[in-house]
Amino acid sequence: MEDSLERQLSVLWQAPAPERRDTFLAGSPPLPISHSAFVLCQAAYIRKRVWALSVAVFAALVGITAGWQRDALCVAAGAMPFFALIAAQEQTRSSVYNMTELEFATRFSVKSIVLARMGLLGSFHLALLLLLLPLLALYEQMKFWHTGVYLLVPYLMTTFLSMVWSRRVRGREVMYLCLGNAVLVGCLQMVGYGLFEWYRESFFGYWIAALALLLAANGWEYYQAACRANCIYERAAAEL
Repeated sequence: MEDSLERQLSVLWQAPAPERRDTFLAGSPPLPISHSAFVLCQAAYIRKRVWALSVAVFAALVGITAGWQRDALCVAAGAMPFFALIAAQEQTRSSVYNMTELEFATRFSVKSIVLARMGLLGSFHLALLLLLLPLLALYEQMKFWHTGVYLLVPYLMTTFLSMVWSRRVRGREVMYLCLGNAVLVGCLQMVGYGLFEWYRESFFGYWIAALALLLAANGWEYYQAACRANCIYERAAAEL
C-alpha cells in the first residue's frame, strides 16, 4: 500500500525536464576581475541621486559660506554630518529594503561591496572637501590643515554613529536614527562654537585627539560589519 502511494506521488510530483542543462554546464566560469575594475564597477551601482545630492549639498555649502563669511567654518562643520548621512544611506540600503540575503548569493562578498562603495563615496566627499578648504581658510584666516581637521571630525563622528546603529537596528528605522545623528552632530558644532569657541588654537590638541579616536573607531566598526557579514553568510551556508 505504501509503495503504491509513493509511486503515485512520484508520478504526480515529477519534476519537469531541465531546459538547456548541457549549455549551462558547459558554460565557462566568470573571468577574474582586478581590484580596480571591481571598484569602478561598483561605482555604477551607486544611485545617481546620491552623487547629485552630494554635489548639491556642496554647492549649497559654498554659497552659504560665501555669503556668511564671518561664521563660515561653523556653518561648514555643521553641514559635514549631512555629507556623512548621504554615505550612510548607501551603506544601509540593503538592510532597509531587506536585500541582505539576496546579496549573499552574488559573486562578490557583501563586505567587499560595502567597503568599495563606502570608499568611493568617502573619496568623492574628500575631494569636495579639498575644494572647500581654501575658501574656508581664507575666510577664517587659519591654517589649511587646521580647517581640514575641524571638518573631518564631525564627518567621522556621524559615520561612526551611523555604523553603530546599522549593526544594531534593521529596516527603515535605521535611516531615521542616522538622520537624528546628523542633526545632533550638526547642532553640537553650533553649540560648541557659540558657547566654548572651540575652534581656537588652544583647543586644537583636543581636535587632533578626537580625529585619531574617530579614525580608530570607524576602522573598528568597518571590521565589525565585515565580521557580521561573514557570520551571517556562514550560518546561511550551514543551514543549506
